[in-house]
Amino acid sequence: MIKYELKKASTLSEGVDNLYEIVSFLRSPEGCPWDRKQTNKSITESLIDEAYEYMDGAVKGSVESMREEIGDVMINVFMNLYINEEHGDFTPVEALNEVCEKLIRRHPHVFADMKTENEVEALSLWNSVKENVEGHKTKQEDFFCHIPSVLPPLEASYEIQKKLKKVGFDWQDASGVIDKVKEELNEVEDALKENDQDHIEEEIGDLLFSVVNLARFLKVRPNSALHRCNEKVKNRFQNLFDIAKQREIPLDKEHFEQMDELWEEIKRKENKIKAPSI
Repeated sequence: MIKYELKKASTLSEGVDNLYEIVSFLRSPEGCPWDRKQTNKSITESLIDEAYEYMDGAVKGSVESMREEIGDVMINVFMNLYINEEHGDFTPVEALNEVCEKLIRRHPHVFADMKTENEVEALSLWNSVKENVEGHKTKQEDFFCHIPSVLPPLEASYEIQKKLKKVGFDWQDASGVIDKVKEELNEVEDALKENDQDHIEEEIGDLLFSVVNLARFLKVRPNSALHRCNEKVKNRFQNLFDIAKQREIPLDKEHFEQMDELWEEIKRKENKIKAPSI
């Protein structure tokens, strides 16, 4: 057993020290078997999960949830830092120094005398410093070399399209993207008529890529939009489930019409709540 008494922090530096010290205890021989078994890969997977949970709190506007989940994000960040320090890869201080230097270097319009008028110019300056000062130039033989291969497909599509936009390979306006989505949907319908599963999968992929492109063009993160939709469907169907139970309506395909009526009833109630009062 490790004898440890938490002294609640009153400053950020004290809080950082506390969390890192607790992580070090968890990874120690006297610590937790589960924590000692974790690797950078397993902790990073957990970090992604916690980031999504934080996003869920942010979408819902729950300060309590955001506060809790950002703490969980930090646990995983600190665990990764500690594992790297254990392995002798680098120390947390080295990582922090490096990112601080990078932020200052890539913001000469803040920390030096360069000027930018808007966020577009600021991003362009960031990329210019990244390529011309730091030397992070795209390899001529691999245009997409900076897009991580481990990205989920939805996020990968988004990053691919951002990359294409940088060299001007993009639509002029949203109407062109919308037309492309319609075109891809028509091709899905054609593939369905052929009853060729491989072709259907290919066309569904094209359709999804076009929808992601539309989201990017409209300045919407597709991952966030889909997460929001998922939560809405879950909440709506939970309401349907509760009402169906009260009214003794079985949930099966034979009662689809009744379930559909409940679904529309719930939607009407939601819209009534959203409608501004006169």
